[in-house]
Amino acid sequence: MESRLSELRLNNEQDLLKEVKLAELEQSVQDAIRVTRELGFIYLWVDRLCIIQNCPEDKRREISKMATTYKNASITLAAGTATRACEGFLASLPDKSLTYLPEHKFEIPMNEGRIGTVYLSGSPYQPDHPLDKRGWTLQEYMLSSRMLIFSDYQLLWQCQETELQSVTGNNAGLEYQQHLESLPWASFDDEGEPSYGTHDSEKLYLWKTIIIQYTRRELKDPEDRLPAVTGITTELQKVWRDSHIYSHWQRWFIQLLAWYKSDNDRVGERHLKRAPSWSWVSVDGGIRYEDPIEVEDAKVEILTAAKVRLSCRILQFSDMDLTKRWTLSTMLDLVESASDLEFAGGECEYLLLVEVTGESV
Repeated sequence: MESRLSELRLNNEQDLLKEVKLAELEQSVQDAIRVTRELGFIYLWVDRLCIIQNCPEDKRREISKMATTYKNASITLAAGTATRACEGFLASLPDKSLTYLPEHKFEIPMNEGRIGTVYLSGSPYQPDHPLDKRGWTLQEYMLSSRMLIFSDYQLLWQCQETELQSVTGNNAGLEYQQHLESLPWASFDDEGEPSYGTHDSEKLYLWKTIIIQYTRRELKDPEDRLPAVTGITTELQKVWRDSHIYSHWQRWFIQLLAWYKSDNDRVGERHLKRAPSWSWVSVDGGIRYEDPIEVEDAKVEILTAAKVRLSCRILQFSDMDLTKRWTLSTMLDLVESASDLEFAGGECEYLLLVEVTGESV
């Protein structure tokens, strides 16, 4: 039976500060508390209990800090086998009909009478994690300094200095295939140097790989398509000393416009309230990029102009007092006026939509 969900909301913050009932937490959270205690830690960060779920402002604030949250955590616990939080991850898994085993195993004699074992396998073992199908969890994998992954076959360990492996140190012939590298250069200090990603070509390849794999994942709320990678973009902005617009880095803006959807997954609808049509954020589902292209003759200027939709009552011409003069004021989010940039000193006409008297419209 699925436990009642206990989550932080605007109307229960003080109650949860006094007491959090273990029985009302999802099984995965209960398991995480147990593991945290066994590892000797006293603090556990759980998004459901640390972000006010019905407060958009708090969500935006906490999402903007996700890179720092994962980087500064001593360890991230990943419930790789659970499809839902109510299932937990410490219980015994059902027997698998296709348990992974190496294709060939040889015993060989060694010094002092010991027997060694050689495993031969045609392909690496690829863990089957429901967690890897969720969009929000990609940044956990890429930004965490250490991860303990409760896998479908073994308990796995990964950190910035060690590749994915069994916690026993003996992989028993298993070679784990990683879908995507973590960001080992994302946590280096000011005096350090990243081991990978120093060249523009490497950075561009990395970003395309991130987006291709990310867009294949599932999101419960499609509007999270951009927020769910905010942690990654926030960290890379500092490392790359670049900025992005709807996940298109300014340094490679032209190249990153060359994205497309496969023929069997054509765009059904563009969500223009979510992002401009030129960004992959405006569509759902997986995307791909054209092979590397070389920009020969292109110039890009970023103009951050506001788009405003106004509605007002229809005013009859006979009701207008033409003897009055009205002062028009504009508020721009640009250093230069958008109208000056667009009309280049030419004349433009204005349509009076509303009139303001005092504080009323």
